[in-house]
Amino acid sequence: MDKEVHLGRLGLVIVLCVGLEVFLVMRLAELQIFEYSRYKLRVKDQAQAQVKVIPRRGKIYDCYHRLLATTIGNKRVYSLDNVGGNLLGFIGKDGVGLEGCEYEFDPLLSGKPGWMTLGKTPRGHLYPYPGYSSKKIEPSKDIVLTIDADIQSIVESALLNRITELNAKKGSGVVINPKTGEILAIATVPSGNPNKWREYKGWRNVPVQDEFEPGSTFKIVPLSVVVEDSLVALTDTIEDGSCEIIIKGKKIHDAKRHGALTFAESVWKSSNVAFIKLGNLVGRQKFYNRAVLFGFSMPTGIELPGETRGNLSLPSNWDELRFANLSFGQGVTCNLLQLAFAYQSIANKGELLRPIIIKEIISSDGKLLYESSPKKVRNILSPPKAQEVISLLCGVIEKGSGMLAKVPGIKIAGKTGTANKCVNGVYISSYISSFVCFFPADEPMFLVACTIDEPKGVYLGGEVCGPMMRDIIQKLICLKPYNVKDSTYNACNEFVSAN
Repeated sequence: MDKEVHLGRLGLVIVLCVGLEVFLVMRLAELQIFEYSRYKLRVKDQAQAQVKVIPRRGKIYDCYHRLLATTIGNKRVYSLDNVGGNLLGFIGKDGVGLEGCEYEFDPLLSGKPGWMTLGKTPRGHLYPYPGYSSKKIEPSKDIVLTIDADIQSIVESALLNRITELNAKKGSGVVINPKTGEILAIATVPSGNPNKWREYKGWRNVPVQDEFEPGSTFKIVPLSVVVEDSLVALTDTIEDGSCEIIIKGKKIHDAKRHGALTFAESVWKSSNVAFIKLGNLVGRQKFYNRAVLFGFSMPTGIELPGETRGNLSLPSNWDELRFANLSFGQGVTCNLLQLAFAYQSIANKGELLRPIIIKEIISSDGKLLYESSPKKVRNILSPPKAQEVISLLCGVIEKGSGMLAKVPGIKIAGKTGTANKCVNGVYISSYISSFVCFFPADEPMFLVACTIDEPKGVYLGGEVCGPMMRDIIQKLICLKPYNVKDSTYNACNEFVSAN
């Protein structure tokens, strides 16, 4: 009996042992065959860690390689605070550009992230291990803008002073090199400080993103056709001194009373009545074609976000009154950059260029990857005809509506503009005043265009913008890096002596 019990127990032990061995073999097979991948990942997760590697964000420089934006630690720093703020923009918490150049050129400035696999100790400490996989980053690029920080500061300061004096809403300005199309300054005032971007809401780059009715600065359109086709002589009387004209029962008048005006005087004094008559000489289709040729109603192609097209309706939609209004820049919209480049083509002997904002792109190890060069768009006028227009525009500064911008010793060509603001299709009693000029007129180095929005007390373009333009011109001609003529240096010396 005891022997049978012993054998039974032995058999049970053997069965349990065999069963346990079978279970272990099956479990081992399950782990090594069926659940191998899952446990391998668990082991890998415990022993390794994949870390994202983000490139250093690229720097932004001005045209003289002066630092405008860089990254220190994990913080983006803008060295000039408000100066150029609306142009540069800012980045968000995730390091992605949200406005301005930071947004537009984010792919260049950000590069592309990579990753690397590190070993992990039981306590969670990471360490490099040569055999583990990785993906290299694509390094960021540094960009050099065509902006001159000194000129940017000069323009913003002048705009700020003027809008403060006139209790105006805002101001904007553009300075370009008319021979290359490089943008030396592009200003919006008041401007934001990218270092404190949460404290400011108005991050629009006004010269690019906002449209306005240009007023008399748009007269460059019919003026250029009249000159090109020799429709009238300089001494022909265009306006008899009545200072008004009635179109479809609506009286249109000049801003100030005057006597009879020749063609040249009509340009200098910016007579709306005279330009209505000149517009009729030009004709609707040719007027429209020339406006489009100048670049109105189409983007300039500037590499900045949010550029507007402007609005110019087709001639088939113009009645007599609409065409009359267009002759002096009412009923058409543009942005300041479009207006500036229309005049750039005149300053550049009739050749329209594309705006340039990036001067260079530089690799992370300092190699030059890209360098800009002038980009011709098309010809607007022949050089001799462009020179005739320039001569007329010089008269605007010497003896016309732009006299407040005159600087002794330097020849300046320009045009003033004044326009009622249109809100929801209704013209209101507020104005946008504008001024465009370039100098020295014979070989222009600078073209300056500016607007003042809703000035108080005065509203005519020459009165509002003229003193500010004079201040800008005087400071620009004193900047040493620019190879200006002796006469300009003399003007600079006079300015320095007087101040």
